[in-house]
Amino acid sequence: MSSLRATTTPVPQSTGAALEVRCMGGFSVHLGGVPVRRWHAGKARSLFQYLLVNRGRVVLRDTLYEVLWPDQEWSPGSSSLKVAAHALRRMLLESGAPARIEHQDFGYVLRADDLWVDAEELQASFSAGRVAELRGDHEGATAHYRRVAALHQGDYLAGETADWVHEQREWYRSLALRALTYLRGQALAREDFPEVIEWSRQALAIDRYQEETYQALMIAHGRLGELDRVRSWHELCVRRLGEELNLEPTAETTRILAHAMQGRLRSSAA
Repeated sequence: MSSLRATTTPVPQSTGAALEVRCMGGFSVHLGGVPVRRWHAGKARSLFQYLLVNRGRVVLRDTLYEVLWPDQEWSPGSSSLKVAAHALRRMLLESGAPARIEHQDFGYVLRADDLWVDAEELQASFSAGRVAELRGDHEGATAHYRRVAALHQGDYLAGETADWVHEQREWYRSLALRALTYLRGQALAREDFPEVIEWSRQALAIDRYQEETYQALMIAHGRLGELDRVRSWHELCVRRLGEELNLEPTAETTRILAHAMQGRLRSSAA
């Protein structure tokens, strides 16, 4: 049987791009493999993050003020945005990054060359996996979805609390969950139960309330004859759904538990 570590497409430490930005699980910028650490003004980093998501599109000043200073009333005479934009330009210039901030049409736009962003790579890998899945190319879909799983190293811009960050975070969580659900299904079809367990554990790290994930874990451990693990996952499922969502598990979850305890899930290979 294959294992998660053997089958997940690894994320390279360096992609070869002049400018590398990683947003999954935290935020870091590398120029030629060297981390960029100085951002000067406090909002320069946040400005870069937001303009990066909207790269190539002009973002109006009003929008940037609402995003960067949501609790402050904006006035036309405010210089806060100009200070942040100046600091960001200075950082990019001093670091020699192949990116620039332009003032255009009452707003700002980020333009960059030779840039790699892990979040964009995740999105592209998911889209490619979806296309392969729809045309019945399960080998191709599996390869792309494994790339998605590898790229989702944690929440998008972990630690940031802006509303727009939450929106992006939930989007990438949903893509990762859909990829993991597909990978788990393929592993179940192959009866690769250790891999089912690994994909399921990754899914729970994103969504601890997805009952189907607990069901898959119970089936996998049941097929392996690990009944104590079956009961533990069932208890955790019941507790989380009940105490935190005030929900009861479905009849299917109860049925899987009963079949496992009766030995009816035990795999002949196990």
